[in-house]
Amino acid sequence: MIKRAVISAALLLACLTTVPNAAVACSIPAASEALQAEALKAVNAERAVHGLRALTFSRTLDKAAQGAACDNANRREISHVSSDGSHLKDRLHRVGYRYRSAAENTGRGFRSGTSAVDWWMHSPKHKANILMNSVNEIGIGIALSDAPDNKLHWILNMGDEK
Repeated sequence: MIKRAVISAALLLACLTTVPNAAVACSIPAASEALQAEALKAVNAERAVHGLRALTFSRTLDKAAQGAACDNANRREISHVSSDGSHLKDRLHRVGYRYRSAAENTGRGFRSGTSAVDWWMHSPKHKANILMNSVNEIGIGIALSDAPDNKLHWILNMGDEK
């Protein structure tokens, strides 16, 4: 229980520090760790099918992804542009991730990591991001929008740090 509270506090801090205008707290689903693990497993399974190396989890990319997921959940939107007008490169810079290559997938409403990755693999641009050969790390942000919406908002940030 203490470990989960520390992780939840860290995710909340990520939500509030990654997007400067995020004044409203973010709801993190209770099963966020399991959802992240499921999504990472599904991404790496797809990469393996295509002969690509597995991505490893990055706390820095995760911080950027979680902040973006919180921002989208607070707005009940699917967007690559944050409420403050920032884009992926801005958010990565903000968290100190110096990248050579980076990509982002966003989604809303998926109830599992497997269903999110399955949908992205049927979208040419999202699939291309997952199958980028030039990335080796991933962060996965998941946030829950308030009622009556109650949708999970997903962000995958993939990159290769300099």
